[in-house]
Amino acid sequence: MKKATVILIATLAMAFCTTPDELPHILVQEWGVITWDGEDPVVSSAPEDQILFPIGPGDTDPEGYAVRAPVLYFNGPEFTGTVTVSTDNGSIFDIYPSVLDENRTHSSVVWNCSFSNQQVEAYGDYRGMAPGEWNYELWRIDPALTITCENGWQDKFLYYETAPETVDFLPYLPGAESVCDEYQDIPALVIKRRSDGVFFSECTLSELVYGGDLNYADVSPDALMNVLYGWSAGILEPEQMDALWRTWSSWILYNHSGQRLYENGMILYLVPEDLTRRISTITVEPEETEFPVDLHRYLLVALPL
Repeated sequence: MKKATVILIATLAMAFCTTPDELPHILVQEWGVITWDGEDPVVSSAPEDQILFPIGPGDTDPEGYAVRAPVLYFNGPEFTGTVTVSTDNGSIFDIYPSVLDENRTHSSVVWNCSFSNQQVEAYGDYRGMAPGEWNYELWRIDPALTITCENGWQDKFLYYETAPETVDFLPYLPGAESVCDEYQDIPALVIKRRSDGVFFSECTLSELVYGGDLNYADVSPDALMNVLYGWSAGILEPEQMDALWRTWSSWILYNHSGQRLYENGMILYLVPEDLTRRISTITVEPEETEFPVDLHRYLLVALPL
């Protein structure tokens, strides 16, 4: 009995002496892909859902930008609190799950949820709540905390869509004549379609902009997958990267050529972490314990070549 009492006192002492830096961290991980539709960029998690403004005979190219459906996962300690996504560069629109009008504005959305290790026995029928719903099964992965809202909604992820006013902050855009020193060494992939096949080259933004000697090889699923998975190290869990790859691989490898702007190929690179807040900011506020929050974002830019 004396031994048990000593252990209990020691445990309580450790709990009261714990500092915020010693608390377990909430890990928020996000992925999405920025594509161009017409002449406008679109951030999406679902390639089949990227044609927002179909261009037909007599139509003109659409105006404005749309940043679509980055997927958010949460890992770490269980907690109850709010998740806020906001932007000062445009507006926030379609979200999953939906929230009351009082919890959203034209440029922000707030989810009030609990995050736990509880297993989901059966997912509800949430069809029609947001675009891209055909991907729900792909995006429900472990490890990830289960998210539960007051109305009984449960799932493994959140997502939102936003329409930015500008993306001129990206390190490289089509036709760019220079890239600042800070971003010259960002890795990039060039996928080029020629009459004799489809080829790819690994390079940096500096080599791309200033005419470096790019060596091309035949495109293969394994080769491209290895590069993109390599970029995800320290940002996404392997299962999260699997979800991205399963969602986007067919489009990146083959189907992009069916779009007018991508018929010659594409350029791929990651948005630098310090620039992702120009797309949106993500805030997590636990109710009871001030768990530190770590945010990792994998936003892949897919420019037409």
